[in-house]
Amino acid sequence: MAAILWIVFILILFFLAQRSVYRLLGLKSVSYERTFSSSRLFAGQTVWMQETIKNRKRLPLPWLRVESLLPAQLVFKQRETNMSISSGDQLQNHASLFSVPPFTEIVRKHEIICPHRGKYRITSYTLSIGDIVGLTSKTIKQPADCEVIVFPKLRELSELPVDARRYLQSIRSMVSPIMEDHYYVAGIRPYRAGDSFRMMNWNATAKSGELLVHKRESMQDNDLTILLNAELLNAAHNVRVTQEHFEEALSYAASAAQYVVNGGGKVGFIYNGISEGNDGAVFRAPARSGAAHMDKLLEAMAGFQPVTTLGLTYLLVQLISERTRGQHYMLVSAFIDAKQEQLVRQMRNQGNSVELLLLGKEVALHG
Repeated sequence: MAAILWIVFILILFFLAQRSVYRLLGLKSVSYERTFSSSRLFAGQTVWMQETIKNRKRLPLPWLRVESLLPAQLVFKQRETNMSISSGDQLQNHASLFSVPPFTEIVRKHEIICPHRGKYRITSYTLSIGDIVGLTSKTIKQPADCEVIVFPKLRELSELPVDARRYLQSIRSMVSPIMEDHYYVAGIRPYRAGDSFRMMNWNATAKSGELLVHKRESMQDNDLTILLNAELLNAAHNVRVTQEHFEEALSYAASAAQYVVNGGGKVGFIYNGISEGNDGAVFRAPARSGAAHMDKLLEAMAGFQPVTTLGLTYLLVQLISERTRGQHYMLVSAFIDAKQEQLVRQMRNQGNSVELLLLGKEVALHG
């Protein structure tokens, strides 16, 4: 009987000792990192999430669990045996289980599908370690700084309505990569035969080792401003369009902008809904060209919400009051009422061209 008591006593001491060791030293020299293969992608594309756990000490970790709340819109392509996911409408609890020997680094990758546009952030994760007998010894919460921005899905030009396609082609045909007849210097470009030496940028030439000249803007009026309507309720017919219709409209708008920019043109953007960091004001981006400008537009679109900050009617009145002439507009909307059609005609009478891209319809109103 005494021997049994001694064995029990020793086992209790061992249990308490190892538990104290793991509680004090278990998370020492342990690091965890989570990264994504790309922080920017388009809706429908996949991204790889990589988890890296390092144990830089002699003490092994029988088990280590990493838990975090992820947006439910990030869909794991496969569910592995060492991973568990509990999904809700907006969030999902993701847990990864590791067993880490001494001085070991483990890298684990998960393929994630991003079907929906948006900005998705992971702000923290929880590390829990267990002792030899499997009980939780210590749990800590750590901040994280991971973000995935999913841009709207881009469509081929052939997928846009015929009238919108022709309008975009006419806008793009105005773009001349050769004619530079404006006094404004827009950057530098390689020297072309026939360029005047007065256009030479000698500082840039000396740094790069190749002949570079000042690049000037063209005076051709090829700017396009895209108007995206955030309204989902058609009050005239008492019909509410779905979130899917809004995403389709946003996809059309992004595709139109991309097409013009890829052709060397300039694109501006106006959105009358909530956008991240805009404090309820109408989002307005001036017409500019270049890939960097397009990236900024796509990033802004990723944060658009279909909540109206200014009705389309009031927005059109505001544009008319600015008395601009010679501008090209494309209005992308799920619907348009009689009053708004009248305002569009008024914009055209001011000397602007306005193309309507209404979802599911071929509209015969051009300008």
